Amino acid sequence: MNGNDPLSIGADVAEQAMQWHLELQEAEVSEATLAAWMNWRQAHPVHERAWQRVEAFTRRMSNLRHPDQRPLVHATLRPAMSRRTALKQLSVLMAAGAGAWSMKDSALLQDMRADYHSRIGEQRRFELVDHTRGQLNTDSAISVAFERQTRRINLLRGEMLISRDSSADGRLLSVMTAEGRLEAALARFSVRQRAGFTQVSVYQGSLALTTAGASAQPVALKAGEHISFNDQGVLARQAIALTPPAWSQGMLVAQGQRLKDFLDDLSRYRRGRLACDPSLADVRVSGTFPLANTERIIFAVAETLRLDVQQFTRYWVTLKPRMA
Repeated sequence: MNGNDPLSIGADVAEQAMQWHLELQEAEVSEATLAAWMNWRQAHPVHERAWQRVEAFTRRMSNLRHPDQRPLVHATLRPAMSRRTALKQLSVLMAAGAGAWSMKDSALLQDMRADYHSRIGEQRRFELVDHTRGQLNTDSAISVAFERQTRRINLLRGEMLISRDSSADGRLLSVMTAEGRLEAALARFSVRQRAGFTQVSVYQGSLALTTAGASAQPVALKAGEHISFNDQGVLARQAIALTPPAWSQGMLVAQGQRLKDFLDDLSRYRRGRLACDPSLADVRVSGTFPLANTERIIFAVAETLRLDVQQFTRYWVTLKPRMA
């Protein structure tokens, strides 16, 4: 796409258009939903352009003839796929064009080659044959390889908590992310793959970090440390408590967090779009919230902060200043 084209379709608008497309596939669509959809289309010319693109694109996807593409198309469009996963796949493809079928890091392809993966809002426990125990956070995927000297876990997407104690078989554990490699014998730590960097928190034991693009010696990490790193080195380092992450207990914790950042975190655990009015972005949120019911969290925060919850559909929620 031409970045100078005022009507170019960005990723956010592509996602919105695909969200509406999926919403309108429901068995029963209310008059309010239809009105909201039409309002969105008419709000900006690029919205209408995106809607026309999504209709054409989904028709083209349904008619693809290339034998290597057909299974992926059918998998993406299958009814059993979660709306959030389908939305991710289709909006990226629609915005980027047909060439995006070859993207190796799409969530769909990651799940197809993963040994373990979790759904949106799910925390899933696993145990490997060497007695390494782990837990996946929401929308995460890993692959596992057993080699002569090491056990290797590739974090394909998302976040995981790893626990390795004396019951393990003594071989080195290697955890790979897009930005580097973490190695441990006995340790408890969490790893999160972000866009362009990795975050690691160590709760017990120690780790050795080797970044993908650096020639320096490995960086030693000890219990009580949290770091962020990219492929060139450590970006930030700070002290943390030795308690495991709140999500591993099914909780979301905020301590004076910006509302926008809090909603971004919460949106990882639910389908659809969750946002706030720009004027509310820096409002602070504190509290401990059970992740089992994200709707309840949204309304609890809105009530505490005296905000209105605007719902175009179940999957399109915005917090707004409360009307007097």
